[in-house]
Amino acid sequence: MHNKIEGGRSSNGVSITVPDSAMDPIRQVMMETALEAFKQVEARTTLPYWMKKEEAATYANVAPKTLSKFIRQGLKVSIIDGVQRVSKKSIDEFYEQSEI
Repeated sequence: MHNKIEGGRSSNGVSITVPDSAMDPIRQVMMETALEAFKQVEARTTLPYWMKKEEAATYANVAPKTLSKFIRQGLKVSIIDGVQRVSKKSIDEFYEQSEI
C-alpha cells in the first residue's frame, strides 16, 4: 500500500507517492516532535508568574546563558533583598519589543 502526499498551493501542484514502510519513520518523528512541543507548552504553563532565572530561561525557551544576555539587553528583573525574579509579563514584553 502507498500513501499519496500532495503539497503546495501552486496551480501545477505536486504529488508524491510514498510506500507505507517509508511513512512509519516519518510518523514516528512527527509524533516525537509533537510530544516535545506539548511538554514545552506544559512546562511554560505550570511555571509561577514570578520565576527564578532558571525557570525564566525555560519559559523564554532559551539557555540560562542566553537569558543572562537578554537581561543585559534590557529584560527586566525584579530584585528584592537580593532575590531576583523575572515575570512572565517581562519576558513576553521583551520578545514583543524585539519583533521586527
